[in-house]
Amino acid sequence: MTRSGSIFWRLTTCWSIVCLVCVGGTQPARASNFEIAPVVLELSSSRTAGVIKIVNNDNHTVSLQIRAFDWNQADSKDDLQATQNLIISPPVFSLAPGASQVIRVVSKQAAGSSEIAFRLLIDEIPSAAEGATINFKFRISMPVFIAANGPAKTQLDYQLHAGKPARLLVTNAGNRRSRLLDLTLALPNGKTIKAPSGNNPYTLAGVTRQYLIDTETPLATGSKVKLSANSDAGPIDAELTVAP
Repeated sequence: MTRSGSIFWRLTTCWSIVCLVCVGGTQPARASNFEIAPVVLELSSSRTAGVIKIVNNDNHTVSLQIRAFDWNQADSKDDLQATQNLIISPPVFSLAPGASQVIRVVSKQAAGSSEIAFRLLIDEIPSAAEGATINFKFRISMPVFIAANGPAKTQLDYQLHAGKPARLLVTNAGNRRSRLLDLTLALPNGKTIKAPSGNNPYTLAGVTRQYLIDTETPLATGSKVKLSANSDAGPIDAELTVAP
């Protein structure tokens, strides 16, 4: 059965991807080695088109497919729905060893009062020779954002609720996404615990995201917990009072 991994990457200048592809579930067949830049595509009402460059650093030809999806978050999970609001050219192509491809992305979506989020899924297409013997292929999930009209604003609010597990609610009341890394809680007993964020550190504009915090004993209502994290806007430090 085919398995594909969806990977959310931290922000850097470009991606360098090495993906091991296995045949028959046992022996490695080959590795795919790519560079992709930029890692996040930023569009706006005044910049409705952008480009992505993919370089094949490997020694074999690869075929890639790129699809666009509306990106929303509900119940603390990412929801991707196929969309026609981004035009991708070309959507399918092959890259010889050492070759590069420039992909043009054009938005048909008008900017609004809050940032609009999309994701591009970039998939490697197995060759006809590999066919059904391929058990793994790679997938890259790349964010695309259309900036809100007016000044960008990020406003994060935090609530921590008692229970087992405890629930940390992060509400983004701003008009721009927030990216929280190394989200950590310092508990009243002196222990620290990292909030599990999976592979995606983003909280989109207007969204409340829930983190389940598993502690050895339930947090007492009224106790104090210190929150720390790194964000696009810099370090975050806050003291939270545990609510019922």
